[in-house]
Amino acid sequence: MKKLAIIGTKEFAQQIRGFAKRTGEYQFVGYLDDLVEVGTVIEGYPVMGKVSEVLKLYNDGNFDCVFIAIGYTRFDLRESYYKAIKGKVPLANIIEPSAELGDGVQIGEGVYIGRNTIIDDNARIYDNVFIHRNCLIGHDSVIKEHTYLSGLDHFAGFCTVGSRTFIGLSVCVADHLIIGDDVWIGIGSIVAKNYKKPGKYLSQSMLLTKMD
Repeated sequence: MKKLAIIGTKEFAQQIRGFAKRTGEYQFVGYLDDLVEVGTVIEGYPVMGKVSEVLKLYNDGNFDCVFIAIGYTRFDLRESYYKAIKGKVPLANIIEPSAELGDGVQIGEGVYIGRNTIIDDNARIYDNVFIHRNCLIGHDSVIKEHTYLSGLDHFAGFCTVGSRTFIGLSVCVADHLIIGDDVWIGIGSIVAKNYKKPGKYLSQSMLLTKMD
């Protein structure tokens, strides 16, 4: 098994640790965190160092790969850690055994794909994307970097979702639509047109309204 370190120590990191264990591919060895004292033990696992020390710790053989467990409230930090690590330390892909990937699917680095999620033929998932359980990504759709899908989200074919975008629980998106960079789609929304401008869009009477 590959030795895995997780960037972050909060509840999201604890979830990721459990997800990684279920794959049977990773041995979790510890955390990296800039805000927690090195040597602190969390649920039996140590904080191994600061994020700035990731390359040295990797070269010293402490772990084989890392996963960035920074959630949707800090897309800026999620992206900055990715840029600091990409190409220097391998980013782990954590794909639940019950997930289904179709023919021609392309998966980047540092991606999580949750339980019972289906990614249909020829879809592309870029780096550092989090896709929670029970999602459907239709054929030939694209999910770009650093984006977070909350779960139970359904995308028809030929959809594009931009970078640093948040998709709330139980969102349904019609085919051939574009959701742009830095967009927030609220829980339970039905997306029936393009939303290319950054901002929060919340469902009101089955229609999405931009919230300034």
